[in-house]
Amino acid sequence: EGDIFLIPMHDGRFAVCQVICALRDRFKKAFSFGVMSIQRDETVSLEDGKFLVYSYGKRKSSVIFTSPKLLKDGTWSIVGNIPLTPAKKELQVFQCAGGVYNGDEFIRMVPPEEYSQYVTMGVAGFELVQNHLLDMSKNQ
Repeated sequence: EGDIFLIPMHDGRFAVCQVICALRDRFKKAFSFGVMSIQRDETVSLEDGKFLVYSYGKRKSSVIFTSPKLLKDGTWSIVGNIPLTPAKKELQVFQCAGGVYNGDEFIRMVPPEEYSQYVTMGVAGFELVQNHLLDMSKNQ
């Protein structure tokens, strides 16, 4: 958590991202991150910033869940680490199939009417990640 990494975008720009949740147990095939900026070059100043927001259907979010494969193989390069702020640590709490988790730790089950109170884990494929990045860049 806290690692800063770059995602090369299809249009030649770069998304500067920060790992929110490095999941290890039941969700080890996913991790969550936020996007701090989208820029034309790979220069990164390791300063904390708010996460950009994207739209997905009717929902707006600043958290993306995806596979760690491209981080592990170096396609997305880690360039530093900034400790998560308390507000960003709150984004480690998410809902998945009615269960609320803080990272890998199960907290409790919640009824469907409470789902919208939490970030929802929906693991995006790499093309969907690119689509979210494009959406964020329109709002930047």
